[in-house]
Amino acid sequence: MSTGGGFRRVAIVGAGPAGAYLARLLVDDGFEVKVFEGAPRLASKPCGGGLPFSVERVLRVPEESVLVKVKGYKVYVGAKVSKESHGKFYGYIVDKESLLKYLLEGVEVVRKWTSPEKLQDFDLIVDARGHPVYSGKKALALQVEGMSEEIVEDEIQIYFFPEIVGYAWVFPTGDKRVKAGVGGLAEHDVLQRLLNDLIRRIRLREITGVKGSPIASGGLLGHYSDGVYRIGEALGAVMPLSGEGIRPSMITAVALHRDLTGQASFNRTISSFGLDLNLKVQLGILRFLEESPPSGRAALLERAPQEILERVTAGTVTLSFLVEAAARWPGFFSKIAGKVTGLNIKQLTGKSD
Repeated sequence: MSTGGGFRRVAIVGAGPAGAYLARLLVDDGFEVKVFEGAPRLASKPCGGGLPFSVERVLRVPEESVLVKVKGYKVYVGAKVSKESHGKFYGYIVDKESLLKYLLEGVEVVRKWTSPEKLQDFDLIVDARGHPVYSGKKALALQVEGMSEEIVEDEIQIYFFPEIVGYAWVFPTGDKRVKAGVGGLAEHDVLQRLLNDLIRRIRLREITGVKGSPIASGGLLGHYSDGVYRIGEALGAVMPLSGEGIRPSMITAVALHRDLTGQASFNRTISSFGLDLNLKVQLGILRFLEESPPSGRAALLERAPQEILERVTAGTVTLSFLVEAAARWPGFFSKIAGKVTGLNIKQLTGKSD
């Protein structure tokens, strides 16, 4: 296929989900692409590896990268089960390193650290270095891996702790192995204590060392500045409430690919996937939780309708669903709607909040 916009030689700094997927798309379209990655191995950043079913709109996940197909979940608020579901396909737990290798097959990858300003002789430079270059708000996540007999092989567990704005997760990876972590807007010592409590709760053994990383949690920034494009977590493409980053990052790769090849503008593609709306909704809920005392957080999470929870975590909220939600659950909805930038509760419900 012919390349668009006069660009042929493209440098991508960073081989995470955004950089790797953009490289795949551009190479398949005839661009000359060089990816720069300084980490000793791909997928070095700790990650739960969770992908909601909605990822299939973005990429057909290769079977060889799938560790578990998720068919159930339990959500705990404090010590008790608040919501649960079984027997429905919710998404995947993937081997992130395997997925990145799949995307980068046949792509030239230069294994060295560099930065966009050091690169020359390229028509286009893309910054996909992740959270280190993201200037917005960040959360912190800690994670371990181990063995547990307490876990259902195709079920994820989510724990909301009212004392923090954040949550813990237990994701099965097969053969009784799990990834267990906790993340949120809290200090390292607080998260470590909660992680230790979780480890004891699920009786985790053969535990690896704790790995931690900041996570972008402030929403999308501008995707172009000073001759460099930004995609993925460098742009802020992480769902700020759930911490999901692989799928949103790949959406930004699709958006830039379509922009460069003249198919659609970057922002139009972001909107077509609903990424902007879903980010706003999660940011609104996050804002409400930040402004609430622990008892208020617990009450909101306990009363959250299950359908809303599933839509929000899958990133499948649409404006029509918000209209329906405002009518069906006005009491719950009015609590968060005022915190969602650009969302007018009066327009959706015909009432004042």
